[in-house]
Amino acid sequence: MMEVPPLPALGPNRISFADCRVLIVDDSRFNREILSRFMQWVGIGRIDFAGNGEEGLAHLRTTSYDLILLDTDMPVMDGLSLCRHIRAEPTWADLPVLMQTSAASDPAGVKCFEAGASDIITKPINPGECMARVRLHLEKQFFFRNLTDFHRRLQNDLKLARSMQKSLIPDARTIAGASQRHKLSIEGHFEPSDELGGDFWTIFDLGDDQLGVLAADFSGHGISAAINTFRFHTLIERIPPQGFEPVEWLTMLNRPLKDLLPVGQFATCFYGIIDSRLGTLSYAAAGAPSPMLFHNGQVTMLDASGLMLGVSNNPSLTADTVPFPRGASILIYSDAMTEADDKGGHLIGEDGLLRLVRQCFPGGENRLARLLAAFDTMAARPLADDLTAICISRV
Repeated sequence: MMEVPPLPALGPNRISFADCRVLIVDDSRFNREILSRFMQWVGIGRIDFAGNGEEGLAHLRTTSYDLILLDTDMPVMDGLSLCRHIRAEPTWADLPVLMQTSAASDPAGVKCFEAGASDIITKPINPGECMARVRLHLEKQFFFRNLTDFHRRLQNDLKLARSMQKSLIPDARTIAGASQRHKLSIEGHFEPSDELGGDFWTIFDLGDDQLGVLAADFSGHGISAAINTFRFHTLIERIPPQGFEPVEWLTMLNRPLKDLLPVGQFATCFYGIIDSRLGTLSYAAAGAPSPMLFHNGQVTMLDASGLMLGVSNNPSLTADTVPFPRGASILIYSDAMTEADDKGGHLIGEDGLLRLVRQCFPGGENRLARLLAAFDTMAARPLADDLTAICISRV
């Protein structure tokens, strides 16, 4: 009488195989019964049988299995052929296939692995070895599926978060409306380097003659940086810019932001007010990349230095008012445009971006679209940081 090996204790971290389903494909009725007994000792709750490869294939097409025990030598369709069919089907690519064969050193064992077997057990079958290998592959399958489910949930959550983050940025309808009301051409582009990014930009309708534009770049990227953009947006909802000069408003935002941001996290920021009646751009900046002002073929780089937001309770911000006449354009961008490498491995830098602006901005509409197209031909992808670019022109 065959001795029953003791089952491992089912502790709090031990996996139960009661819900697992195993298919035994073997032309020998005696072997099927023996293997079935081993599977029951492992604790497997559902066991199906097939007498050859074709029957096994028919089972696979109608039922989902956690593991297959497969004999190599069978009539009609042998185990090697069935194993090749299994591996050729993407749906079954990760299905564990445990093949029974002669000694592992035999060429038959090699053929099993070449056919796609996950593992082999040698005949005569040792009960303890068979059950140990079955447990091993079922546990691997369990953890793999858990990991796959976790990855799927994470991707769904990131997709939702990405959608929420994009909803913070002005959509095409908002941009078109503001462009028409203020007789401006407004173009914007946001491209996170990961699923989520730390860049944020928006516009504010401040009255008939004034449009506010804000661009911020939080340190780092990914989930933590994206959370900071949501925090920043909430602050803006609580402290809207209407009625405040740029430097005054950024200072007001900085105070609560300093308390909200963890140590070591901060934001570079640019906020400007375009006044169409006065023909000016008044702005304040906190360590932002220098915006480029284009007019009459000349490019002027504005001083946007200053202390980043969230670092100090009393930030030293840069502020200025410059002419912004008809025909002028302002390019506001994140540092991804200047800190990206070109395809030769060299930093694009401010000089490289300046050349692109001089090349792309003359000639009327779609300045940003032309600039980004030229940037794409130059920059090596993927970018290491989030990319934001805004171009506003007075028409």
